[in-house]
Amino acid sequence: MLKLIQCEMRKLKRKHFVSFVVFAALLFPIPFTALVLAGSVGNFTGFEAVFGLLVTMGMPIMLPAALGIIGAMMFFMERDHDTLKNLRVLPVSPLKIVTAKIAVLYILGLVFALATMLSSMAGGLIAGSELSNMGENIGIAVITALLYTTSILPVVIAIVGFNRSYIFSIILTFFYTMFDYMLAYGGMFATTDPVMKLLTNIMPAPIIYRWQASMFAEAGTAAYTAMEPYFLPLWIVILTVAVIGGLSYLAIVRIYSRRES
Repeated sequence: MLKLIQCEMRKLKRKHFVSFVVFAALLFPIPFTALVLAGSVGNFTGFEAVFGLLVTMGMPIMLPAALGIIGAMMFFMERDHDTLKNLRVLPVSPLKIVTAKIAVLYILGLVFALATMLSSMAGGLIAGSELSNMGENIGIAVITALLYTTSILPVVIAIVGFNRSYIFSIILTFFYTMFDYMLAYGGMFATTDPVMKLLTNIMPAPIIYRWQASMFAEAGTAAYTAMEPYFLPLWIVILTVAVIGGLSYLAIVRIYSRRES
């Protein structure tokens, strides 16, 4: 398995996709640092403000979008280079191939978390604050990255299942990411429609945000009071997203196995 993961990483390295993930993680720190310097983030200041903005607003957009595109690339490489026939004669099961590709997505998610952490530290230092609660914040960044990496697996199902063009996969990824993001930041509070309410309880981003909001919303404010009934403990969030990820993983393996046969 380790050799398969290394092989997938080498293919991505040749196409500079690791650099792409790091670049994606560095897009938001500049405007967010500017917001903090302008004093536009409530009572949060410096590093805590930049970090909070990045994990609650930067990661939900950039991480799923970047990993969805990379996922499409990884699953289309064999098709585009006509190497699927070579894989069929090797003693490597589709299960192992799919597992290696998804493992790479999680590795890149952790790379994104590291880049996000470093960029928020730089933004905090520029804003003139001390780097506080580093251990806790590193844990939040890693958990958030793992959760949002899992959140993109339903899109990978569609990418592998439809087996269409890169453009289709990119459009699908961005549509899913933005729809999930809008549900997280508006759907659960702004709608009384039962279908939308159901979606906010099963889509990954709204579920993850209900855990994040409990940490970053300012206690005693009107926003905190409005959101408090929707807060979720971390274990429920992990369990729910893990179920989504597990079912998605099984579906991807099944579809990919049929494509190879």
